[in-house]
Amino acid sequence: MITITDAALKQMKNIVDRKGDAVVRYELRAGGCGGMLVHWNTESQHNPEEGESTWTIGDNRFFVIDKFTLSYMDGATIDYTTADFMPQFKVTIPDRASCGCGESFVA
Repeated sequence: MITITDAALKQMKNIVDRKGDAVVRYELRAGGCGGMLVHWNTESQHNPEEGESTWTIGDNRFFVIDKFTLSYMDGATIDYTTADFMPQFKVTIPDRASCGCGESFVA
């Protein structure tokens, strides 16, 4: 199960509305100092893939996490915070350490 805060969903909607895109995608890819590199992207259209999870963030607009990434995210929370000097999405995954740069997770 993944928890996505209202603040995160609202910011995702703001991003796709501003860019004119339909999808915000979150992926973990091999690489980075921790073993899995975080990758955020937007896409102009949603082409559903087998096993992915989607959350609606507006009319024909979605937040998407692929099947591979989901396998690492049990119990994760995705939030958007403005608490620090730089607003950012914050992904917390229990029992997964992140590296110092915050761009990578230990696989």
